Amino acid sequence: MRGAAAVTFVLALACAAAPAAAQPRDVKPTADTARATDKSSLGIRSVTGTVKKTTESGVVVAGREKGSKDRDWAFVLDGGTRIDSGGQVRGVSDLRQGDPVTVTYTNRDGKIVAQSATVNPR
Repeated sequence: MRGAAAVTFVLALACAAAPAAAQPRDVKPTADTARATDKSSLGIRSVTGTVKKTTESGVVVAGREKGSKDRDWAFVLDGGTRIDSGGQVRGVSDLRQGDPVTVTYTNRDGKIVAQSATVNPR
């Protein structure tokens, strides 16, 4: 009798624990998973306009995406950002106010990160 009661008790515990084990665990996003999510939801996009302001870590462009109105865009520049002018790779310090540019970007961690900036002929 004790054996049957013990087996019944163990089975009852197992049945009660099974739904709890099947619950999804809270997964906190890391920088890598957030980037993957941001890239898949937004993809690579581009803005064409003119340079309004530059800093060591960013550039502000007055311009538009295809099919939208003009506005100011604040892009973050990182180590992977490529700046091209006249077929040559340049630094952010080579960008001047008023330069016509096309900037390709992605949304990463809630920031608009420039992938490349191409200075267009005037």
